[in-house]
Formats: sequence, C-alpha cells, structure tokens
Amino acid sequence: MGDFMSDEKLKKRRANDLPPMMHAPCMEFSGNREVVLEGSRGVLEYSAETVRVNADGMIISFFGRGLDLRCISDAALIIGGFITRVEFTA
Repeated sequence: MGDFMSDEKLKKRRANDLPPMMHAPCMEFSGNREVVLEGSRGVLEYSAETVRVNADGMIISFFGRGLDLRCISDAALIIGGFITRVEFTA
C-alpha cells in the first residue's frame, strides 16, 4: 500500500508550500447566499446586482440578485443575497 500522510502533516505541508501573503484578503462563503470578506479597503460600487470591493491591489466583484451589505466594519464586510459569480481584477 502507499504511504499516506496524516491530516495534520498534509495541512502543514500545504501551508508551507504557499507563498507568504501578508495582506491578502480572506473570503468565507456560506453557500451562495453570504460571503464574509476580511481585508477589504472599501466598497467601490454597490447595487442589488453588483458589489465591487477594493482589496489590497485587486478589485473583487460580486454579482447576483438581491445583494446587500449586511455589515461593514474595519475588520470585515458581509455581503448577502444570491451570489452567482465572483471576479478578481488586478
């Protein structure tokens, strides 16, 4: 049989293989109904169909229906609604 790595070793290996990202934004999705975005620098556009966010050197665009900003703070913003597409622009 092959040699299997434990989950803990695999997580450490993957983390070590990634380049350091000091200020990269972090997104956590709850299905396609909500996203929590940490590391944003401000909202550039906001409508029921589009939310564009400045995220440290890139623009992240969320598209969908019934989009709303449920929370905006210094740490994160929460976008709710029916999210159909996400685009990243340099």
